Amino acid sequence: MTKRKLIRKLAMPAVIIAGVSIVFLLATIPVYNAQYDKHKEEFRKYINSFMEENTKYLKGIASRIKSAQPDQVLVNELQSEYMIEHQKADEPKKYLWMSSMTGDFLFGVPSGDFQKTNDAFDKYRDRIKADEFYRDRNDFLTKLVDKTDVIDYSQFERAERPERWDEENSWRFYKGDDNESLLQPATTSFSTPVYDAGGKLIGKLFMKVDDRVNEKKYYTEWRFERSELSDALRIIPTVLLVISGMFLWFLIPTWVYVDAKERDVKTPGIWAFLTLISLFFGLTVYLITRPDTLKSTTCPECKGELNGMRAYCPHCGYDLSINFCQQCQYPIKPEWQYCPECRADLKKNAKHRQEMNIEEMP
Repeated sequence: MTKRKLIRKLAMPAVIIAGVSIVFLLATIPVYNAQYDKHKEEFRKYINSFMEENTKYLKGIASRIKSAQPDQVLVNELQSEYMIEHQKADEPKKYLWMSSMTGDFLFGVPSGDFQKTNDAFDKYRDRIKADEFYRDRNDFLTKLVDKTDVIDYSQFERAERPERWDEENSWRFYKGDDNESLLQPATTSFSTPVYDAGGKLIGKLFMKVDDRVNEKKYYTEWRFERSELSDALRIIPTVLLVISGMFLWFLIPTWVYVDAKERDVKTPGIWAFLTLISLFFGLTVYLITRPDTLKSTTCPECKGELNGMRAYCPHCGYDLSINFCQQCQYPIKPEWQYCPECRADLKKNAKHRQEMNIEEMP
């Protein structure tokens, strides 16, 4: 078996595996699209219910506030409720606060988170005002009240504003969570006006809901595919495709090198390298420009390796005299007039051999 044939036999299983893997991966596309469409529809229903439920809840609390100085019993009741809710790992976390018509902070629950955030605003008010990043106290609370456990407020002690965004200043100039993988932010802010018993507007009630416990419901298509258990079915064909592709990537240049050597191409290594870096483009150019004849001695009849034989094929007995120049033994074609290696007159030599054969006949 010639080296070229061996390489082709080795390449065949890799081609089949790559083809089957590609077909399988393409077949999963409509399945995943259908799953994601279902996911988006479920999210739409969930978020509508989520918005309606929290809006109704906030308005219900606002209706219980009858003066600019909320009933302390109500505040204590909400404080107890939120402290219990925040201890539940599988429930969204809520942050509720009220501001007066002049923007003054009136109360907030859970009180500990608002105490820390308000103290930071009061302490670094001048720096926050100079940064012109947060509009006012309420904007500061809205963006940071649910981040009190991770914020380093000492950033506000630095006078200069950074020229570029980095982790060190990410809270001082906080722009929100990275939501590229979410259909919408998993934290949502609500607000509603508050009226006293006489119907006079006395302030505004705010609530921020951290729903990251249900973050999977918000996943975009990119993130959703990686969260599904069925995505594991893609791993095997993907791995097989990569392995077979890498195998072919190095096998094809090997075939080009062997073929170029057998055809007496002067720069087989360069052709192999070009095929390695450009793959099918280099292979196509090589197939177009390579010599038509092989340097290696294979029988044109049975394709068996001749091992230096130039007279008769040791495998099938085929007469090889018309396939090699009798002067330099270069492989030739029957229709050639002259040998491209030694410029011998092939037709003349063939006629001479025929005459010699006739004379030798009894």
